[in-house]
Amino acid sequence: MSESRRTRLDRETVVLTAEAIVDRDGYDALTMTVLAGELDTRVSSLYNHVANLDDLRSEIQSRAMAQLGRQVSRAAMGRTGGDGLRVLSHELRAFARAYPQRYAALTRTPLDRDGFFAAAGEVIEAVGVMVRSTGLADEDVLTTGMAIFAALHGFVSLEASGYFTGSFVADSHLDVVFAQVVEGAVTAALSGLGRPHDVGVLTPTTGA
Repeated sequence: MSESRRTRLDRETVVLTAEAIVDRDGYDALTMTVLAGELDTRVSSLYNHVANLDDLRSEIQSRAMAQLGRQVSRAAMGRTGGDGLRVLSHELRAFARAYPQRYAALTRTPLDRDGFFAAAGEVIEAVGVMVRSTGLADEDVLTTGMAIFAALHGFVSLEASGYFTGSFVADSHLDVVFAQVVEGAVTAALSGLGRPHDVGVLTPTTGA
């Protein structure tokens, strides 16, 4: 390979190629060796653009979160309350269906917590606006948003992983199932169900 080819590499090209590998083969399949082969370069050349594999993977996580944030922010414009929460819920599912491997990556433990949560700003803001617009107190916004995401993630991650493929649930019924999950999460949020200051903190018990 010519030296001129190597000099055309930059961080954006490296990261975009890594994202393509993740989309095709999965987050765990991404290695520096695989990436170097995809770019037709030496592994050592990649270190001119990324520090190491964790740097690359953390960038993919942050970019996926930022992309999700842009999508939900656009979808949330002009929406409030339960209607807005429903729209955000369906946008989360749409992202996971379009980019199942990136969704799986962004729901892993962040490798760069500061960078990841900075990238999550638009998502956090969009959910916060919707939750606040339901009339909930500020101290309930974070826990309510997390509860909604946790409920939705159960369905979305199963669908993205292919769990429902060929299952006893027909594809035509999955939209109905998801709508029920969304309504359950939104209804709980709007009703104020399960506020920590109302129900107390539950601690696990040990068996006899």
